Amino acid sequence: MSQLVRTPGGEAEFVSDSEPAHSRHAAAAAYLRELLLQPGRYRQRWAQYAERNRPGEINQLAVADVLAHYLWSHPRTVRDTDVLPRQLKDTVLRVISGRMLSKPALTLFIDAFGLASHDAELLWRLWEGSGSRRVHAGPRAMRPERSAALGPLQHQTLALHDHHYVGADGLPARQRTLHVIEAMVDGLDHIPFRFDSPRLRLEVGQGCSGLSGPFRRVGETLYTTDIMLTKPLALGETLTLEYWMIFQYLERPSSDYRRAARGRMENVDIRVEFHRDSLPVGIWWASWDGIEGAVVEDEPVEMDSQHSVHHFLRTLENAVVGFYWRW
Repeated sequence: MSQLVRTPGGEAEFVSDSEPAHSRHAAAAAYLRELLLQPGRYRQRWAQYAERNRPGEINQLAVADVLAHYLWSHPRTVRDTDVLPRQLKDTVLRVISGRMLSKPALTLFIDAFGLASHDAELLWRLWEGSGSRRVHAGPRAMRPERSAALGPLQHQTLALHDHHYVGADGLPARQRTLHVIEAMVDGLDHIPFRFDSPRLRLEVGQGCSGLSGPFRRVGETLYTTDIMLTKPLALGETLTLEYWMIFQYLERPSSDYRRAARGRMENVDIRVEFHRDSLPVGIWWASWDGIEGAVVEDEPVEMDSQHSVHHFLRTLENAVVGFYWRW
């Protein structure tokens, strides 16, 4: 059984039975893949051992090389000093795919790649999953008639990571999203993509085979297309998707980034990064009364050393949340 205890402002404590291990493992593995794929020192650490690198793919043997080199100098057992990279390749495959992510395996990845404390903390939060957890619920994501017009939900979100970038001109530049879904119907072969402006180019990567067509307008403010999956999913099957939004604004839109959840989303991670030559004077984490409503709650936040702000929610349900800022 689960119990939702609301507190002022929509925040709540959600107490439940343990979250299924496959959901926790899929979410943690998806974030680990993101860390290893994105340009930076984590990718460089395994790329030095790769004979060939393919965009959007992780070289599993090269990752195994990183783990082996770490174990040679930091053995956990007497046999670790003689372990060969190829002997660790199956471990890497199980971890990267999310099929099995044990506590010792996650510890090894964190130590071998020297993950920063904030990255390691988020990985452990995703891996542990259950218990008393912070959620954000309501008051609503959209008007009931609009939600009904969009049809029933056919997938649920196990993890979602939005990384939104604002350029030197103050315009949204791009966004990278990593999305772990689970099919709620048999034969799921696409998911809808919706945004409040057609001024963007949508590019797809891992888990996606293309788009159903150009954006079409839905109602007064939403534009939609479908992201086609690389394979049909059976009921309960999971898939990790990666896609990018390349924005094409001619003038500054509203100074915010919002994420709307019609239903329930697990493990929602939102990050907004600003160019160092165009920093806002103030930033707030906020919730809105639907996609067209006003701010109903906010709190000021501070940028980190990378000129970014970040917020993690274990669960987001029927709500609109995000950041807004002032120049």
